[in-house]
Amino acid sequence: MDDRAKHAATITGGALLVIGSLMTWISVDVGFQAFSSTGTETAEGKLTLAAGIVLIGVGALLLSGIAAHSAIAYAGAAAAVFGAVVLALEYMDVRARIADADGTGATATIGAGVWIAAVGVLLALAATGWTVLEKRNAAV
Repeated sequence: MDDRAKHAATITGGALLVIGSLMTWISVDVGFQAFSSTGTETAEGKLTLAAGIVLIGVGALLLSGIAAHSAIAYAGAAAAVFGAVVLALEYMDVRARIADADGTGATATIGAGVWIAAVGVLLALAATGWTVLEKRNAAV
């Protein structure tokens, strides 16, 4: 894969992680009233937002050629792994809240933001992982 494509994928993954963090993560309908919560209303959502911003910065630095040092690539990979772990933990928490809503007459659903953030973090993991592997192999 072309370096430019990998770095553009890192930026795209980071952007999707940011967008997903700003969107709805859970919606609850109690019949007469509905509630929703965005990612940034939680500590986890703020962390995924930060990881997305770091990924955009890392991808931009690598794409522009300003910083081609392998430490930058490792920082991107670390941000992607961090974002994935935080998002996975939040997904499990949202699933637990949905399970708690069962039997109460309320319906709860996972919002689109979680899925968009998940696509972004998976894309960033693939792109940064590939970049790190190539930089490591080039150093050998």
